[in-house]
Amino acid sequence: MTVTVSEYLLRRLKSLGVDHVFGIPGDYILPFFEQLVASDVSHVAACNELNAGYAADGYARLRGLGVAAVTYGPGSLSIVNATAGAFAEGVPMLIVTGGPPREAYSTMPVLHHLLPGKFDASLKIFEQITAHACVLDDPLRAGDVIDHALGVCLAQRKPVYLEIPQDMQRQRCAEPAQMSFARGICSDPAELDQAVQMLASRVGGGGRTVVLPGHEIQRAGIEDRVRELAEHGGLAVASMFVGKADFIEQHPNCIGPYQGAGSGAQVLDYVESADTVIFLGCVASDFNLGGFTAKLREEQCVHVLDNRVRVAGRVFSDVSIADLVGGLRTALPAKPGRPINAPLQAFAHSARKPYQAQPGTALCNRRFYDRIAHFLRAGDVVLADAGCAINATNLQLPTATRYIAACYWASIGMGFGATLGACFAVAPGQRVIALEGDGSFQMTAQEVSSMVRYDKTAIVFVVNNRGYTAERLIHDGPFNDIADWKYHRLAEVFGGVRGEDVHTEDDLEVALARAGQHRGPGPLLIEIHLDPWDASEAFRLMSEALRSH
Repeated sequence: MTVTVSEYLLRRLKSLGVDHVFGIPGDYILPFFEQLVASDVSHVAACNELNAGYAADGYARLRGLGVAAVTYGPGSLSIVNATAGAFAEGVPMLIVTGGPPREAYSTMPVLHHLLPGKFDASLKIFEQITAHACVLDDPLRAGDVIDHALGVCLAQRKPVYLEIPQDMQRQRCAEPAQMSFARGICSDPAELDQAVQMLASRVGGGGRTVVLPGHEIQRAGIEDRVRELAEHGGLAVASMFVGKADFIEQHPNCIGPYQGAGSGAQVLDYVESADTVIFLGCVASDFNLGGFTAKLREEQCVHVLDNRVRVAGRVFSDVSIADLVGGLRTALPAKPGRPINAPLQAFAHSARKPYQAQPGTALCNRRFYDRIAHFLRAGDVVLADAGCAINATNLQLPTATRYIAACYWASIGMGFGATLGACFAVAPGQRVIALEGDGSFQMTAQEVSSMVRYDKTAIVFVVNNRGYTAERLIHDGPFNDIADWKYHRLAEVFGGVRGEDVHTEDDLEVALARAGQHRGPGPLLIEIHLDPWDASEAFRLMSEALRSH
């Protein structure tokens, strides 16, 4: 019994590549924070618990595991929304919370941060939004409990919740032993074989096949395997709104973005007339299908999601997406080359299209994203929130760019909270670029302070169109208006630098030139002024679909 429970957990996290824990201290978790400060893992103080959860989510999408630590009650319940989003989008994240002393769970005294007579409230709530939730109350089993929680988190790629009573955090337990954690489930061999053979027969039998890769591809780390599958089988690939396929948008087999009626005409026709459409780790949600405007018949579709394959009325369970892609690559006959008659990378905003700034011309939505396509470069980490993520669907990303957006759970403000986490997860010299709407930004803008505090040099574009344009297009009213902040001056308040105020195309050129050389201190905020009703065609089509529901 040579280490404390807190030390055991922190050593495990360090061995799994976690160098930072995001969180807010409180008396019920102070013993853990004391151990955190003394460990090889750094504490990053977000401005509130919700943002700490978002930051851990963004960190996990780049590192494979994120951690947030909060106190009981107000702390744990404040991080609920971020945890629910991570569960919906399949993000491996550990939520550590302190609890009252062990005895209090049975005697239930009246304590601060506790709901009277409901000491298990947090646990019950987190059971609904995690793959595993438990209270660690036995030092003799502490190692097993921690390892089981982390094992579930990494195997299922979902958040888990670990509640550690205050007096348990300093209790002693055995040293962590060498252990290998599986990052994904083990497939059922029979189910896998049958799923592969059925798909190979269908795809290899002729006809047009389109692959729609989604968020699970990145979570499983199988981007290269999906590219190899497309190349080997000569399969067309389209990029989606949820789980935008940053890894393949420059590939000759990529036809462009697909989002139901929000797609370009060529891509729309090619996908919806296909014989087989494979939703590969892709959620067939309303947002991904353009507000359910997609005209796809069930007999066309193959759904691969949450370790299940659904095709032709059959469901194959316990099938790892990594194993399925590898098996299909082996089973398919080689037909390399671009798919016949397929569109070629039909993105509205692409660096392949020339751009020349028009001095004195007011900037518009379309021209802003046309220019951003030329500003991005290989290796960038790009994050987008809400309306900006809708527009970014049609933004072709350079090779080796990582893209983060929570388009399934669609909680506005997540993108900027995740930007804080991304700043700590990237390699030295790697750029972090955030595309924020003003409404989304106001939800989590406090983290500008954290970026200044830790000298994180993110480039943050805040699109100021004076409110919730997405909601305006669905149902207009004064409730869609927000306060008009001076966004480009916000970092100054926290000790950072004054940003750029962009109204015209040549203003944008000045701002981008500065962004290309930005080294801090802190982030560079670039305020982009657009008309409140200026929205892309895809944006309008999605809003029309949502308005009709």
